[in-house]
Amino acid sequence: MNLWEYMEGYDRELDENEFDARLWEAIHEPGFSFGDEFTYFCMAYGFADAHEFLQTIRRKKTMGKIIIKEF
Repeated sequence: MNLWEYMEGYDRELDENEFDARLWEAIHEPGFSFGDEFTYFCMAYGFADAHEFLQTIRRKKTMGKIIIKEF
């Protein structure tokens, strides 16, 4: 899975919550892996690592800021 292509058209600076929800969906797609591509992608958008991203999503979900489809 090409994460950069999957996220094309989403901009974290324009809509952070929409971007984060879309990235969360990507994690659940067939062919996704927590490899170097994901690491570099997270770093490009300001997350030091995958763990930091997952913590952010969990907080947002708990606060009701984003709706995440259940898989």
